[in-house]
Amino acid sequence: MRDVNVVEFDDLIPKLYQDQIEAETTSMPWFFRLEPGRSGALGKADAATSGYSGFSNTVFHHEDAGAPPSTMTALLLPLLLTFCDRARRPFTKLLRIRVGLYQRTMIEADHHPHVDFYLPHYNALYYVNDADGDTILYNETFEDVTQAMLPAYTAQRKFTVAKRIAPKKGKMVGFDGGQYHASTQPTQASHRIAIAFSFL
Repeated sequence: MRDVNVVEFDDLIPKLYQDQIEAETTSMPWFFRLEPGRSGALGKADAATSGYSGFSNTVFHHEDAGAPPSTMTALLLPLLLTFCDRARRPFTKLLRIRVGLYQRTMIEADHHPHVDFYLPHYNALYYVNDADGDTILYNETFEDVTQAMLPAYTAQRKFTVAKRIAPKKGKMVGFDGGQYHASTQPTQASHRIAIAFSFL
């Protein structure tokens, strides 16, 4: 089993800042996605078999250089910089900030192992509210399972779990972006909101 080298901080930021992020993310626009963690559009076959839908809002994407700056980026970037400072993690370029919302489900949905970018990068996740719905980190990386191999590898349920991380308001975790990972939907809490940062 591979060591996934996860960095975790509880209550990384003051409670007032935590509360402000929760207030802003519960009143922002949300966009429905069949596979919120996956980049790009789904093919028809994927869409027909997708059992993992949710809502997301891409607050920042490095390819949208001409887009007007977002007030959410201004709110959330200090959170990432605080994490990098505490974790002694270098920061040179922001790739994406994506906020994801999953509603309670009565049955456990299939997981969707993915990486955010198929290039060397680092991920940090911030949990906006107390909820169930663990983040799963897998032993496999994009060097082990290429993008072309992913559909068959997932369908054959070959991914092996390295670590599960329970959401908790104010917690922030970081790990190598090459590590396959997945969110799970809550079955007890009404919703689960997490903010995913990808950066160099």
